[in-house]
Amino acid sequence: MTPAVDISTTLAGVRMRSPFGVSPHNLDKPWFPGKKAAELFMKYVEAGAGFIYIPALVPGEPTRAERELDFPTLFKSQNYVGRWMKVTLDANHREVIAHIYTAKNLFNYISWAKELLDEIRPALPEGVAVIAQVLVHDTDPRKWAEQTKRVAELGPDIIELNTGCPVGAMGHLDAKKLPPEAKWGMMMGAAPEVFLPVLEACVKATDIPVGFKLTPEVGYPRMLYLAEEAANVGARFVVTTHKYFVVPPPDIWNGGRGKYPGVSDHANVLSDIGGPALRFSMYKATALISKNIPGIETFAGGGITSPEHIVEAIMLGASACQTLTGIVLHGIDFITRANRWLEDYMRKCGYQKIEDFKGLGLKYLKASTEVEFYYYKASINRDKCTRCGKCAASYCPAISMVNGQPEVDERYCSSCAMCTVICPFDAISIVPRE
Repeated sequence: MTPAVDISTTLAGVRMRSPFGVSPHNLDKPWFPGKKAAELFMKYVEAGAGFIYIPALVPGEPTRAERELDFPTLFKSQNYVGRWMKVTLDANHREVIAHIYTAKNLFNYISWAKELLDEIRPALPEGVAVIAQVLVHDTDPRKWAEQTKRVAELGPDIIELNTGCPVGAMGHLDAKKLPPEAKWGMMMGAAPEVFLPVLEACVKATDIPVGFKLTPEVGYPRMLYLAEEAANVGARFVVTTHKYFVVPPPDIWNGGRGKYPGVSDHANVLSDIGGPALRFSMYKATALISKNIPGIETFAGGGITSPEHIVEAIMLGASACQTLTGIVLHGIDFITRANRWLEDYMRKCGYQKIEDFKGLGLKYLKASTEVEFYYYKASINRDKCTRCGKCAASYCPAISMVNGQPEVDERYCSSCAMCTVICPFDAISIVPRE
């Protein structure tokens, strides 16, 4: 008989039927109305998502041009223009850069969210949480609190403050010259003295659990101070990564121009970057906050492209996980396949519920000064070795080609394991010395 497993989890006291769902993403275009967005959200739900995100809810209501889908006016005002660009690092690792010209591009109105929720709420199964994201293009705590109250009236289960968004920073080559009220999103999230009063005001404005999105620009160890102070003012969770704020690479074959299509002056425009590389930033924040700040939960997001990544994040302390990269690369049914894989994994390992392995990896998390590195040596598996010579062509002084095949001189081997990374055929390992 196949043992029963329960993949449900809780975040901020809210039950979710699965620990996995889709990150908030831009549906904030007038040609993507609430009812149309509802169709996409229901695909996520039907695939097995444990939550849905209502992204970037800002104060205000649609303009006439937005209501009438007046595209020339909207594009001329730069309200709805953005570009995506893929940068291939190598055959196995891809990064996707998304650029948005202006903060005006990043918003949804509460009326849009109400239309969406009216459409999908009757069809939502039990255990699918609704997370609403609050965004205010300002740093005034009163404005954030007022918007939080408005969003709370929609009846979400959880509220997230988007204080990790890099879009505001993209609009300024020298953000240090901006007045404080212009430093919203990432710039506010990286400034605790500005962010914490906003967070406290929002927590006090509602009985719904409130959390926030962390920007990678905070860095370590500042993220620990921020998470601790956030917990002290009542935040229930932290989303452990957002996109990086970046300068894209110039086109070296075209005089240093930018690579984005359809941009004036061939500009190389300030951007954000998402994709697989975010995963390690997510692991860092998830693990270090979970281990050191027990008063706040972690909600892992960034670079998740396989079901194994979900388990890894949970083992590092995450209560739940979100991805957009996985959906972009693998399609919406990635949610279904991830849930099935998770169930199979739990059966194989003897776990009955998520709590059985949540945080298990934290007891093995140690600083480099706390562990002993054993004196090993490199060993070449002759059955796997193709004699390609890549290991000997690097800077390692211990490996050289002898009669057409690599040999290890143990006198110079420090067991650094660089050769195991270089070898494309997994023919090298490090083993104990005899």
